[in-house]
Amino acid sequence: MGIAVPEQQELNLLHWAERPMYAGDSKKLLGQWAMVTGAGRGIGIEIAEHFAKSGASLVLTELSEYLDNAEREAEKLRSMYGVEVLCKSLDLRSVDEIEQCVRSIEEQVESIDYLINNAGVNLLSPALNLTPEQWDFVVDINLKGTFFLTREIAKAMVRNKRGSIIMIASQHGVVGNENRAPYCASKAGLIHLTRALAVEWAKYGIRVNAISPTFVITEANEQVINDHQFQRVNLPRIPLRKFAVPEDIAKSVLFLATDSASMITGHNLVVDGGWTII
Repeated sequence: MGIAVPEQQELNLLHWAERPMYAGDSKKLLGQWAMVTGAGRGIGIEIAEHFAKSGASLVLTELSEYLDNAEREAEKLRSMYGVEVLCKSLDLRSVDEIEQCVRSIEEQVESIDYLINNAGVNLLSPALNLTPEQWDFVVDINLKGTFFLTREIAKAMVRNKRGSIIMIASQHGVVGNENRAPYCASKAGLIHLTRALAVEWAKYGIRVNAISPTFVITEANEQVINDHQFQRVNLPRIPLRKFAVPEDIAKSVLFLATDSASMITGHNLVVDGGWTII
């Protein structure tokens, strides 16, 4: 038998559910800086907007060919939320470029309070057909480059004795899937790297966590995800019977990165609608 809920209580619960996020505390990150990689498209844009909405100033990085997208997004965020936004070109395949980018940021920003490692790549290929170049392309960006960028940004966090780092991993780093060997391996590595760094840097007041999304509908992959065959194969594997949208990921990042999760570190928050539980 269900529990009867008084009509007035139902109304109150509904009212609470419809409240805007962070009502009365929309600028709680004022005076702080968040860095978002891969911020010219999709999930990165949404993460950047959620931090800007909360008052944080931003450093957005993107590949040079997509930097115009990041610049356009930066202008919108400045106009809408009155925050500072810097855009930097960054290719995670080059450790030299990573170091140069961080030095450039340090000349303009006193410190990065939040680092969101969103940039990543995937390619679909049977493992038997993979070339060394394809393997390196995925792993060098998703794991190697992400580590070296995190290390460079963390140096200032260590000096300041504070900081919060979020890795955008994947459900495919938790459970395997076909034709994604380097992607699965790199994302699993990223999840365990999260744990290793969380242990090593806790003494400096730095928290390190990961978010592992399911398939996320973005402009770049909307056509693929809306394909009937793709949905027929993949939707039944998600108990909630829906794919994620960028806002699902951005809300989770903002929670895990900020003081709302001040006692959480080394955690992988799986935002997958239940994919990994069956």
